[in-house]
Amino acid sequence: KNAIEAGFDGVELHGANGYLIEQFLNPLTNIRKDEYGGAIENRARFLMEIVNEVTNAIGKDKVGIRFSPFGVNAAMPTYAEDQVTDDFTYLAEQLKEKVIYIHVADHSSMGAPEVPASLKQSMKEHFSGTFLFSGGLDKATAEAVLNENKGDLVVFGRAWLANPDLIERFKQDAPLNAPDFD
Repeated sequence: KNAIEAGFDGVELHGANGYLIEQFLNPLTNIRKDEYGGAIENRARFLMEIVNEVTNAIGKDKVGIRFSPFGVNAAMPTYAEDQVTDDFTYLAEQLKEKVIYIHVADHSSMGAPEVPASLKQSMKEHFSGTFLFSGGLDKATAEAVLNENKGDLVVFGRAWLANPDLIERFKQDAPLNAPDFD
């Protein structure tokens, strides 16, 4: 509510990068034995309760969510690809009428395992909203994502921070500054 009152267009729930929502979703970090642990339906309960509360407060047209399947930030353990695919396909299906977008971050450009194309495709097929994709993209890879209908929108983080004129550089096919982590 505060973000909307402050003039923001919406909010992105952070179900990625080892934060609390992802800890509930991951069966290797969520070892609960109650209604919030075990099967994906239970591990997703915390997320769905948050989604319901936030969308009730500001509207589903102002809420998106970010996931990082196979991300290893904060020492998140990865689990079997087929189970990850099943889990995140389930999440996409559950969220399809609840949020305006899903943002999938692929951190393989930073050394994490790659998010398989089959997982991204399955999520996109089971979600009715806008599908965002990010992770080490440059102009050519971003255009390929869009041209091949692998995502509806692409997201730039580090490239944008290192290149405040990123759009102009893309238009001119100019080289990009490398991010300065210092």
